[in-house]
Amino acid sequence: MSSNTFQSIGAAIHEKADCIYERLRTQINRIGSASGPNSHIFFVLGASGDLAKKKIYPTLWWLYRDGFLPEGTRFIGYARSQITVDKIFENAAKYMKVQEDEKEIFAKFKILNSYVAGSYDKDEDFERLTNEANHLSKQESAHRLFYLALPPSVYGSVSELISKHCRPKSPGWLRLIVEKPFGKDLQSSNKLSEHLSKFFSEEEIYRIDHYLGKEMVQNIIVLRFSNQILSRVWNRDSIAAVIIIFKEDIG
Repeated sequence: MSSNTFQSIGAAIHEKADCIYERLRTQINRIGSASGPNSHIFFVLGASGDLAKKKIYPTLWWLYRDGFLPEGTRFIGYARSQITVDKIFENAAKYMKVQEDEKEIFAKFKILNSYVAGSYDKDEDFERLTNEANHLSKQESAHRLFYLALPPSVYGSVSELISKHCRPKSPGWLRLIVEKPFGKDLQSSNKLSEHLSKFFSEEEIYRIDHYLGKEMVQNIIVLRFSNQILSRVWNRDSIAAVIIIFKEDIG
């Protein structure tokens, strides 16, 4: 193909993407208006940790910047560390990749953030957390999303205390996003699921497991040679190079 052809294809892809993004923004605005006066609060539990710094806060910033969050969304970080919002953003700065022409909207995003320091096993700390949410949203029925960027060892106490102290009043809803390995084996996974089912309905829980693709990656050779459909394209005639990238720099 000529370079002009590639440019035409690229332009068409960008145009299609812009159309899809605009439709998403329209749907988000429609959902926001349909939910009435309720605002949204996104809680980052483990806000001082590596996952929050590298992934969660940068992603929240990009979603805000591109108009993919409902109006009135506020963000509350929570962890045991005695830090500030400024420190959180300082740690995440190089991952947020704020451009020069985005600094004004980034400042608006930062204002929407707050932080509460507390333990992961004390009722009074989660009572303070929900009081902060009520204060920021000026209503007790704001929709609440809790992102558990935490060690699995504290999932039990944290999830119980969230359900006990941090549920919004009707018609607000609650969602619990569980990050990290969801148990280390079937037994521990079932145990955690049974615990969560005591305090949350299944529609309130969203699970993210880092290891879901681990077996396939470890058995990539078996996958290749046991599937005839792949043998026609996964060979030296079709593959110029195999590149393995380790993105983590912490071991």
